[in-house]
Amino acid sequence: MSKFFNVTLDKDVVLDDSVISNKTGWSSEKIHREIVDKRITKFEELEDVDVVNKKNKQLVAYSEDTGKFTTIDGAEAGDITGAGMKQVSKMGIVGSPEEPRIINIPINTIDFKVPRVNLLKYDLGDQDVIVTKNRFTNGESNDFEEDDMVVFDGKAHLKTDHVSNFTFNREMDTKNEYTITIDKTKFKKVEGFEVWEDGVIKTLTTKAIPFDRLLIPKGDMNLSNVEHIDYFKLTATGKNIRIVCSVDSGKTWKTFNNEKWVDVNLDVESVRNNGMTIELFNSINDVFWNELVTAKRIRFAYLFSQDSIADVEELDNLDLRYDGEGKWVQAKEDTFDVVYASNTLLQVYVKFSGDIKINY
Repeated sequence: MSKFFNVTLDKDVVLDDSVISNKTGWSSEKIHREIVDKRITKFEELEDVDVVNKKNKQLVAYSEDTGKFTTIDGAEAGDITGAGMKQVSKMGIVGSPEEPRIINIPINTIDFKVPRVNLLKYDLGDQDVIVTKNRFTNGESNDFEEDDMVVFDGKAHLKTDHVSNFTFNREMDTKNEYTITIDKTKFKKVEGFEVWEDGVIKTLTTKAIPFDRLLIPKGDMNLSNVEHIDYFKLTATGKNIRIVCSVDSGKTWKTFNNEKWVDVNLDVESVRNNGMTIELFNSINDVFWNELVTAKRIRFAYLFSQDSIADVEELDNLDLRYDGEGKWVQAKEDTFDVVYASNTLLQVYVKFSGDIKINY
């Protein structure tokens, strides 16, 4: 008889899979327990889960702002603000101080020991807001991957003045000999040298162009307060600057071509050949931006390339114009009245027009 069964006289056959053996199979319960115990990816390891501060007897809730599931306090659902309340929503009501709109809500109370009535009204977000997302100041350099060949000074551009200190070598009659080592492999082109003296300190400035390189952001721009993107506008100078963007935290990158978004690799050659020019970037209209940005986040990477020291290739500002997300705002107490008409009827007199939510 298989070890999978436990049989005694005058007894039913009992299926027993509590012991693991290569000679037996498993019941569905055993399989389930093994999968749970040995699963490869746990809930907290998923990309859209942030439970780093989890504690005992917490609940999981979804945050639209962050796009992640997170933990919130409350041993029972009733402990969470709003979980023990009821809500009535009304859209497009018409009311005024002279003729309030009356909302009738059925209730059941014996002694009128009732929670405070809370009324929220929907407020359209700010329209046509213009914000500068990047000014490329020195303080913003930490928002991008470190690169000692890129300068942030209110504009972002390649470093073309490379200062080195002379090292004293020896005395020669009435003069001193100094030496300096320059690594020409760091540069695409060396165009000249300038010697500077500051007291006893001697320096050499190498006028040289670095190899083409990418300026890559470390994180995303948070667009959780944006309802509609009107445009992104890049103030920049340069025929060689190219731009690509990512809406999945840098996993994939996009460029714009033939009125559609297409994938592009994040390497110098691919961005040089396929990235967006400044003119193209600034010409993309709201339809295409809102088609692309669905997860309320975006990041931009830039290609720098110079052919001559005299070339101007620099980023100045990145601006965003948008319509803000609408929000629910608590109505002022003088804009509505609460009346308990009876033990079974709550009436809310609303003295304004719009969309409302009544919590009671």
